[in-house]
Amino acid sequence: MEYTSIVTKESQACPGVRFRVRRLSLARRMELVKQIREAGRALEFHAAGSGIDDAIEAAAIRAEVDAIYMRWGVEAIEGLKIDGAPACVETMIASGPDGLAREMAEAVHAELFLNEDERKN
Repeated sequence: MEYTSIVTKESQACPGVRFRVRRLSLARRMELVKQIREAGRALEFHAAGSGIDDAIEAAAIRAEVDAIYMRWGVEAIEGLKIDGAPACVETMIASGPDGLAREMAEAVHAELFLNEDERKN
């Protein structure tokens, strides 16, 4: 058996851009849980609220969680320059295209959890 700890994704949001996503391991799972535990609690609280303030706070926390996922799971970005410099995770978070940032966060999230077919096996 050969296992690869990083997978390369081709961007759908920005054709020509590729990014590498780290796969889950036991140590990395523990690291991520520590990072998102508090944000997850706050998100759950505000998402359950019915007021506009709760909705705004929940959206802000979701963006913070996306940034955590990206910092934790995106290993490299290829084929993208931001303001003339090669993109990295920090410049993606600060100044990159929002659609690509969301795609990256979703790709990391997808590596963390089994889909329906994988759960059946």
